[in-house]
Amino acid sequence: IQIQLCGLFMLALLFIFYKSTKTLHLYKEKIFYRAMCIIIISLCLDILSLVSIFYRTHFPRLFVNFVCKAYLVTLIWGALTALIYSSADLFTRKKHQKIARYLHILALFQSIVTLLLPIHIFSSQKKTYTYGLSVNCVYFFVFLYILAALFSAIGFAKKINPRRAFAVILWMFIWLSSAVVQFFNNDLLIVGYASAIGILILFVIMENPEGNLDRHLGCFNSYALTIYINELLEHGGTFHILEHSLRSPHASEENNTNYDSWNRHILRLLSSYKDILVFQNLQTGLILISSNADVLREAGQKLLNHFSLLESFGSQVSLTLVENANSFSSMNDIYDFLSFVHASHPDAAGNLFVADQNTIAKYKEQHVIQQEISNALADDRVEVFFQPIYSNRDKCFTSAEALVRIRKKDGTLLSPSIFIPVAEKTGIILELGERVIEKVCLLLKNSDAIKLGIHYIEINLSVIQCEKRDLAKRLISIVEKYDIAPGLINLEITETASISARTILLENMKTLINYGFTFSLDDFGKGESNLMYIVEMPVSIVKLDYDMLKAFFRSPKAKTVVQAVVNMAHNMNLKMVAEGIETEEEIQGMSKENIDYIQGYYFGKPVPANQFEFEYLGKVIPIITSLSLIS
Repeated sequence: IQIQLCGLFMLALLFIFYKSTKTLHLYKEKIFYRAMCIIIISLCLDILSLVSIFYRTHFPRLFVNFVCKAYLVTLIWGALTALIYSSADLFTRKKHQKIARYLHILALFQSIVTLLLPIHIFSSQKKTYTYGLSVNCVYFFVFLYILAALFSAIGFAKKINPRRAFAVILWMFIWLSSAVVQFFNNDLLIVGYASAIGILILFVIMENPEGNLDRHLGCFNSYALTIYINELLEHGGTFHILEHSLRSPHASEENNTNYDSWNRHILRLLSSYKDILVFQNLQTGLILISSNADVLREAGQKLLNHFSLLESFGSQVSLTLVENANSFSSMNDIYDFLSFVHASHPDAAGNLFVADQNTIAKYKEQHVIQQEISNALADDRVEVFFQPIYSNRDKCFTSAEALVRIRKKDGTLLSPSIFIPVAEKTGIILELGERVIEKVCLLLKNSDAIKLGIHYIEINLSVIQCEKRDLAKRLISIVEKYDIAPGLINLEITETASISARTILLENMKTLINYGFTFSLDDFGKGESNLMYIVEMPVSIVKLDYDMLKAFFRSPKAKTVVQAVVNMAHNMNLKMVAEGIETEEEIQGMSKENIDYIQGYYFGKPVPANQFEFEYLGKVIPIITSLSLIS
């Protein structure tokens, strides 16, 4: 029994270590723990059967046979557990548990058959083993389970965790080899030891609970957080999350050390809460999970009381309670939601913010729109509409503003007022903006727009685009890709963009202007306008805001301001565009003020490229006699 004792001693140490380490009690962890217990029992019965055979003269024959058969039964259950473990990734937890119940019934039947069939004992000074129908049936049953486990691990390798698949294949190979060797060499009793080696392999490769712990803090790590949340979501239970994070404007190694020290302090404060699991977040913070929202509220308030005593951290602390976090689809979805909360409530630091169902509903609405934008980009359902711009000097439409539109799968258009704010918040506006530029270049390259009199196309730049240092490089690469003259592109910036990242924007503007692009200042007069923007920004066109133009016809003061701006712009050799023109009175008024270009619904709403080219280009339209025909 030396080799069996060696295996038993090894598993005993493994068992003690496993039980002394924090675990999440995940579904697969429970299966592994069950397998380890079965193999330990199997080794004990293997040793007991050998001892009872050796001292069989001192025990009733019925007892000796029962012990030997009990050992054989544990081999069946060990092989069955191996199959259940190897197939856990192939099904949902609910379905897998149902399949496992059927397999348990089958194993129970096989166990009864094993106990009822006859068994024989051979014992000499050199050999001791059992044989007979009972033994042969067990070999057959175990062989089938091993083959099934191998088939699960190999045949469905793409669906199973690759490390788990490797561990199961290695275990089954060792077990199968030992069974074959023992079947043909009865004196080599190595099956039990091979089982112990298999458990050790699973532990080292997959089930070491230390792999789920953060070594610096001692709590569960972010990997454990992901698998735990995903299992909770799959299982369907209700749970709540309290996120604690520290926001620092300057990340450094010293700050990270301080964060670790502070997080360890928090863990000590939370040690009394037995129904809260604490995880290291991906950033410098912690995530607390519990099935009781009130407990998380209490813990959050306790942390806030301590934060108030620490000036160095108090202003950086963010606490967010997410009730009914089971309404999300994955841990990544929860991360996105927390980012949404931080962006939507930047002033929540130092307080406990409760993300209720209304907050979740707003996020999901944004998430749906974001997904619609991503799908539209992938399916090429992003379209560019063109609103014509009339030239007072040439008496025809010589330019247009390119406006992005998203066509939904049902053929309807998603309103820009809905998807543009979401695109800007999520950063997807960068890809959306570049797609617009590419489609404008395609129009200029493949249509007769230039021959029909188009001088340039205006394209809006978002604030986020203007903040990117590689803006000029990316735009130049696009026009070079389509071999378009850069002078055909006029880039619109807003006052907000010029304020947000002025230095970066000015550097990009200088590069692009030198390359041949032109710029216009959009929505001038909106908000807190400053005439110095016109002076400082290297633009060639100024577009008057809709509201200012409307006020021009109502307020003498506004009229005076507009006239002053127009005169100043013309003295600086800048062109002026009047936006939002809707009536003939407004047309006449802007013409009298010597406005260079007119844009608005009077001429028409934004239209697709082919319609714009057909209806507006190449037509001389005197402003007094026939403009009303176009409207």
